[in-house]
Amino acid sequence: MGLFNRKKLVEAVDPSFISGEIDYISEQLSDEGVQLQLMAMATFIAILFSLRMTSKNLAKGLGGEHVLSIHGLNNVNLFKEVFLSYLNAAILEPILTIGGMETSNTTQIIINLLSLGSICWWIYLITDAFSFEDVTQFFRYHVDLRQEYNEDPKRYPWFKLKDRNEDAEIERSALSGEIRKDVALWFMLACILAAWIPGVVNHHDVLHAYVIVIFWIVLHHYCRQATVWRSNYFVTLLFPSTALMPMEYCLPLMDVADTVDDLAFVESYREFIKERTGIELIIET
Repeated sequence: MGLFNRKKLVEAVDPSFISGEIDYISEQLSDEGVQLQLMAMATFIAILFSLRMTSKNLAKGLGGEHVLSIHGLNNVNLFKEVFLSYLNAAILEPILTIGGMETSNTTQIIINLLSLGSICWWIYLITDAFSFEDVTQFFRYHVDLRQEYNEDPKRYPWFKLKDRNEDAEIERSALSGEIRKDVALWFMLACILAAWIPGVVNHHDVLHAYVIVIFWIVLHHYCRQATVWRSNYFVTLLFPSTALMPMEYCLPLMDVADTVDDLAFVESYREFIKERTGIELIIET
């Protein structure tokens, strides 16, 4: 039989299997312990969301002088690598657990899929926070190249630049953080809370949540040692985006090999940060 004439054998799925899984999930959801855990998680996240919205309104007046410690920036950048190393190793466990199941267990599959998703979420959160390419790119185009462009705009009709004032307003609103990033921590805390309530989720299931929260507490401490743009400790602790947001602006000042050439650059970059965020950095090194 030729390779392209070979017929695939498709195993028919027993309808009773699907209905059985649906009945199993319905039975689990009707369990009082499961309902209590879900209710506790939803209530906890709702409370944090309400606090988050209040904090967002208070963030509109942020600005002024804030100290940046280059030594503290080095420490937070180093510990970030430790945090990411753990996340990169932990991401394999849910996959291997699901793949190694001898019998189908819907509850454990859902728990491991949620664990996998939350770990991926944190990898994205940390990687994005310490990636400053977008900031340096904006600085290059809207500060350095804009000056050359303004000398003869007709020469570059294909070069379109955004209005700097409009962009600054958008960026200043981001000083209050992003909920989609903060939820990464809220979900971990909600999982830990659920593990203390009788139900299908136990402490073994949320082991990674415990470790990630501990790692975040340490990383948060290092972030505040580097620079503090929000004075309230618990605001930056519970809302990670508010503590991590300054990092992408400050890290280029640490990269002396590629970005920092002389004091003229530091002064120009400092003015750039002030224009976009309203923050005046006092640099200590």
